[in-house]
Amino acid sequence: MAKSTREGQGGTTGARGGEAVAAGTKAAIDSGSAVAEGMHAVAQAWSDYAQQVVQRTTEASEALLKCRNFSDMLGVQAELMRGHLQAFLDQSTKLAEITNRMAARSMDVLRLAGGEAITDKNRR
Repeated sequence: MAKSTREGQGGTTGARGGEAVAAGTKAAIDSGSAVAEGMHAVAQAWSDYAQQVVQRTTEASEALLKCRNFSDMLGVQAELMRGHLQAFLDQSTKLAEITNRMAARSMDVLRLAGGEAITDKNRR
């Protein structure tokens, strides 16, 4: 009985397919890790922001208790609002930078894995 020419190639193709699956799995895990690190940084940034707001509000409350007239009270409140607005804008910038880094890292991992797959194809 004649052997099919595909019989000899089946094992090689299966091994290559397994390598591709393993590379894809590794890329997915690495990309997920990059996203998880980014989410941790986002959570830390929000925690820092909340801490700053509480501290600033506490300081403003103490300053309000020391006010002797309505004008002083308005000044303290205006300063508090300016501080909160600036902190919010700083926080927004920080979060945008973190999410950009997170997306770039996860995409780099996927691009790298895609490049390796292309290189593997070219070797065949």
